[in-house]
Amino acid sequence: MNKIINFHAVNNSEWFENVIVYLKQKYDVVGIKQLYDHYYNGKTLRNACLITVDDGHLSSAEVIYPILKKHNVPAVFFVSPKIACRDGITNFWFQEISGYDMDRLWQIGREFLNLKTPVHTEWIKEMNIDDIWKMIAYYQKFYHVSPKAPQNMTAEQIRQIDREGLVAIGAHTLTHPILANETGLRAEEEICSSITRLEAMLGHPVLTFAYPNGIPGVNFGVREKCILKGTSVKLAFSTQPRNFRTSDDVFAIPRYGLSTGSMNFVRLKLFLGKYYSPLRKLIRG
Repeated sequence: MNKIINFHAVNNSEWFENVIVYLKQKYDVVGIKQLYDHYYNGKTLRNACLITVDDGHLSSAEVIYPILKKHNVPAVFFVSPKIACRDGITNFWFQEISGYDMDRLWQIGREFLNLKTPVHTEWIKEMNIDDIWKMIAYYQKFYHVSPKAPQNMTAEQIRQIDREGLVAIGAHTLTHPILANETGLRAEEEICSSITRLEAMLGHPVLTFAYPNGIPGVNFGVREKCILKGTSVKLAFSTQPRNFRTSDDVFAIPRYGLSTGSMNFVRLKLFLGKYYSPLRKLIRG
């Protein structure tokens, strides 16, 4: 029943603390060193749980980290150094378009980027990252929308968390593209530069990486795993929802996602594990 639980932005501190208390009661909460030893040195883990957090939203420093410290719970934060260093952009594309009129955004994409008719609501996730940002720039210009204020941790906040040692810092690309949508050169830049820039920021090797969106065979594949094998990274994480085991590909380790919901919902989702998503689809018809 070994599980890796992944969070993103968390704005409800009471909810997050309740989840952390529950996880400590139900599982042996471990850090990244124990997971490394599990995969590389044969360390046995039973009913273990590792906590990860993607994106480096401000709530990672303001909400999540203080609660982890209070309960002495280790974790891994996956961040993008280009965002943290305020290098050209301060937010991820999905943060920037939050609240936008998606029909208008689509019309801009169709007119200026020759996009085809979307067949599903997540059409933007089929675009490459440069076209996404071009579309955002057009939208902001035509509808007089200002760029949003920074929503993510700064480099200094990340360095401080790293120095304290409870939470490990891993890479999450430079700008959060869906890597499978990018050319080989761009995918390599997004992966390798995020790792080397983060290493320069922290002053030590970076051993972990999380794929944006993270669905194996959809958002990343063999190409991305081969790129990572040429870096310092030893453990890379997907969003495939199942328990982890020693036979996993260490460059596609599974994780369960948690975001909101009552504690009863959290318990049910963790109990159902990999069966939660198919049952949800079946119930919704």
